[in-house]
Amino acid sequence: MRTRLTQLPRPLAYVVLGLVAAAIILLLLIAMGRAPAVPADAAVAVVPEGDLVSYQRIIERMRGGADYYSAAHEVLVADGYGTRSVFNWRTPAWPLLLAALPPGWGQGVLAAMALVGLLLVYRMLRQDGGVLVAVLSMLAVGLSLGGIVAPSSVVFSEVAAGTLILVSVAAYGNGWRIAGLLVGLLALFLRELAAPYVVVAIVLAARERRWGEVGAWALGLVAYAVYFGWHWWMVSQQLGPMDRAYGDGWLQFGGLGFIFATAGFNGLWSLGPVWLPAILLPIGLLGLWAWPKGTLALATVVVFVVLFAAVGKPFNYYWGALYAPVLMLGLGWAAVAMWEVVRLR
Repeated sequence: MRTRLTQLPRPLAYVVLGLVAAAIILLLLIAMGRAPAVPADAAVAVVPEGDLVSYQRIIERMRGGADYYSAAHEVLVADGYGTRSVFNWRTPAWPLLLAALPPGWGQGVLAAMALVGLLLVYRMLRQDGGVLVAVLSMLAVGLSLGGIVAPSSVVFSEVAAGTLILVSVAAYGNGWRIAGLLVGLLALFLRELAAPYVVVAIVLAARERRWGEVGAWALGLVAYAVYFGWHWWMVSQQLGPMDRAYGDGWLQFGGLGFIFATAGFNGLWSLGPVWLPAILLPIGLLGLWAWPKGTLALATVVVFVVLFAAVGKPFNYYWGALYAPVLMLGLGWAAVAMWEVVRLR
């Protein structure tokens, strides 16, 4: 099998591997200066306890008959959130679904989404790279999605949106563009932070002159604008003298430290040592680049990583759930590509 790495002249391939090694060393230095994002005895990586408890309480109130916005307002104000910004209010689609289902069923929905993603990943990569790449990458992605074994992970729309982004990437990779588009839009409706993926998909569709697909994305974005505009209006109806704004914004320029933290929020991989993301992030990116048809996956991860270098507060490291499963697609490709370079030495 030929990857982008093995298509390079051998000296240049070794230069690429050297750059990856340098990136690993740099991230390891960052890792050595960081405390673990979660306690060592945690079952899986979890979101900050404040957010977890707050949104569990919101969903409990909704199951008791409260509407989303009154329940969210009561809890967010009581817990000290900056409620004057609409971006501190999650859009209601995922909480509404969880509240409508019996306890525990939401985790089943998320598990079903993950299973669909894994099956699509295997089919896509078996066609592109053979059984070895497909199995290795499927195992890596499975560990990333394995965080759903923690019931608390279901509460957060980032986990659901990240799973849907993976399903969308795999649907595109299998040639099912309409399915990929619809699932990508669904991820956006669950969490506005899926927007970078949508932008990447639109840019790639336009670059390849798939104008019908661009038009379909445009219609979906119009629908989303209406949805978010309604959300904004509903939030504004709740605001009163008890609401406050945060003193600082989302533009924090956390740089490599925050990128490392988001990469560490990676399902069952988070059970590993604190320095493991320092290896997984560069190797995953190498693999996505080496994958000849991996442009959508690579661009998605790169855009999220670059964005998170500037945007996000330290406790938002769980945003890594949006891109970590897609990043893990690259591990199988990286292993095969590096082996081919060494074997051909």
